[in-house]
Amino acid sequence: MDKHPVGEIVEGLPYESQGECAMGKLRAGIARTVITPPVGIDLCGYAGRIPGNTGVHDDLQAKAIVLDGGGIRSAIATLDLVGLNADQVAWIRQEASGKTGIPAENILIGASHTHAGPASQTIRACGCAEESYVGSLLRWIVEVIDAASENLRPVKFGFGAGKSTMAINRRQAHGGSGIDLGENPDGIVDHEVAVWHFADESGKPFATIFNYACHAVVMGGDNRLVSADWPGVAQRMIEERVGGQAMFLQGCCGNTNPRYRGTFEEVERAGAEVAEAVIGAVPGIELTDDAEITVASETAMLPLEPLMSREEAEQTIRQSSEKLAQDIPLWERHIEQAYHDWAQTVIALDGKSAESVPFEIQRISVDGANLIGLPGEVFVDYSLAFKRMKPNVMVAAYANGNVGYVPAKYAFAEGGYEVDLAYKLYAEQMFKPEIEDVILDVGARVLGK
Repeated sequence: MDKHPVGEIVEGLPYESQGECAMGKLRAGIARTVITPPVGIDLCGYAGRIPGNTGVHDDLQAKAIVLDGGGIRSAIATLDLVGLNADQVAWIRQEASGKTGIPAENILIGASHTHAGPASQTIRACGCAEESYVGSLLRWIVEVIDAASENLRPVKFGFGAGKSTMAINRRQAHGGSGIDLGENPDGIVDHEVAVWHFADESGKPFATIFNYACHAVVMGGDNRLVSADWPGVAQRMIEERVGGQAMFLQGCCGNTNPRYRGTFEEVERAGAEVAEAVIGAVPGIELTDDAEITVASETAMLPLEPLMSREEAEQTIRQSSEKLAQDIPLWERHIEQAYHDWAQTVIALDGKSAESVPFEIQRISVDGANLIGLPGEVFVDYSLAFKRMKPNVMVAAYANGNVGYVPAKYAFAEGGYEVDLAYKLYAEQMFKPEIEDVILDVGARVLGK
């Protein structure tokens, strides 16, 4: 893609309308825009990173595809961001619906979860969101959905899958009891790279949506350059070698990381491995122009453990205050301040625990291919469970919001960062292990509708 200014909408494949296509025939429109933040804005994803990005390694993008078939219209937007919260997504959907006429509940907003993207939602110790940039960002996302809706043309659609072993389970048992963030080659991973492919009437590639479950964290917490990480490389390579607009939906990667870490050379390597799986799958995909769209959603209520007691919260504040009074590294200071702030919030709530958190499960289906959207850092176990329920399913995490980590039931007994600590960065209360049963029960209904 040619270089374009931040916020400038770019519509793909200029098209001269020949009028409405036949009833039941599939139409689609695409658009994109650069959403790279200014130098100096905090990056997000790693707790305790030194504030302020120092430059741009590669641009971030927001992309959209609008689908029209069988009397139903839907939109999918993919973002090179760590994530958005539910209120931000609700605003985008409402504004986009008002501009396009697409029902708000038919719009899916997915983030790649790159840890080299700007602070776009509040996560304690993970950078401060800059209000003016975030306000512009949300408007750009609405505008790119609107632009895609005004650029519809007849398309053909098909789905397939490739395979990549780039991801590895990251929950590593240490010498005694407990779990560290590391590498667990025997742990659960979803190797499938799901692919939705669209071509124009002549068969020329139009858009490719792909899905793989692996944290976008090749670059570590010491990196301060803006980057889409490995999903950006994969999208670029697919566009160069397949054509059309490539769009990435992050999978259920709450407990999976890339095998390669630490340099932009490794970013290229990781992205290339996933791109090759997509590029290899596309030629074997059978296309049809007679594809209906169906959409369904239901909001599950995920049960929460009660708030920590006031006494325990006060003890956390004392311990954090002692550490903050010492000469400790900046990254550690940020994390201790986050725990301190979390405990203060718990005390301010004065025992008023919430019972549950809303968790929207959305399905968009095209010609028998099913996309499930889940709003959080969901463990890969959920993706595999949904794929056992029905064929041709891909599961997007960080979709329509981000409630924090969503562990599988067994992980609560094991403990570890995703269970014991991460919720203090996102919220105040820990999930109960029963969330797995709730998500899979509601998800089965949504998938079956």
